[in-house]
Amino acid sequence: TTVTAAKFIARKQWFVVGHHDGFIRVYTYESPVKQVKRFKAHAWSWTITTLDVHPTEPYLLSVGSQDQIKLWDWNKDWECIRTFDPHGVAYQIKFNPKDTHKFAVASLMDAQVWNIRSSRHEFTLSGHGSIVDCFDFFTRGNQLYMITGSWDKTAKIWDCQRRTCVQTLEGHTDCITCVCSHPDLPILLTGSNDETVRLWNATTFKLEGVLDFELGKVTAIVCLKGSKRVAIGHDAGLVITEIRHGKPAPSNR
Repeated sequence: TTVTAAKFIARKQWFVVGHHDGFIRVYTYESPVKQVKRFKAHAWSWTITTLDVHPTEPYLLSVGSQDQIKLWDWNKDWECIRTFDPHGVAYQIKFNPKDTHKFAVASLMDAQVWNIRSSRHEFTLSGHGSIVDCFDFFTRGNQLYMITGSWDKTAKIWDCQRRTCVQTLEGHTDCITCVCSHPDLPILLTGSNDETVRLWNATTFKLEGVLDFELGKVTAIVCLKGSKRVAIGHDAGLVITEIRHGKPAPSNR
C-alpha cells in the first residue's frame, strides 16, 4: 500500500514506515532489508499522516488521519502505552528537543503541546487565520522557539516559555507547506505552494533571500547537520542546494 510517512531509528538500525491502510512496518536497513514488525496502528482506512521517534526512549509517536495520536514502546513489542486526543486533525508531530517528555502537534488553526507522562494537553499556541500544517523547533541562546507555517500564507515565531507569538513572517503568496530550522546556521526556511522557499534570519527574523527553481509547489525541506546543503522537494522534482549564509540567497524570480 501507499507509504505516507517514514522515519529512521538509527540506534536500532531500523526504519519505520506508515501506510495508507493504517499499518506500521519496521525494517532493518542493513542489507538485505528485513521486516522486523508489522502491526495495525490506526483504524481501518485511516492514513498514517506523520511519525516521530523519541531521541532517547524506545518510543514512536504516530498519527492517523482523523484519529488519535498514539505512543508505541518497541521494548514492549510495540505496545501502545498512551493515546492522545488532539483538538482536530493532526498534521505534524515532533518531540520537544529541550524537554523530551513533551511533544507538539500542528492541528487545525493552532499548535498544541502535550506531555507523554500524563497524556495531558499543556497549552495551545493560537493566532493563525487558517490551518497550521507544519512547524519546527529552534533555539536562540538557551531559549526555545517554534516556527509554524499556515494556509494563511504566513509563518509565526513563538516563544515557547512565554507561550506568545513574537513575530509574523509575511511574503508568501500561497499556503505555507513546510518549515525548517537549519541545525547549524541561524537560518529558518519556509516553503510554499507559491513555488518558492524563503530564507529568514533566525535572530532578527528578517528575510535573507528567496529560492525559486521553477519546479512547482514546495512539498518538503530537509537540512543536514554538519552541512550547508538543503534538500527541497517540489511537485516536479528534487533540488539539493547550498545555503550561503551572510550573502544574498540565489533567486531567479
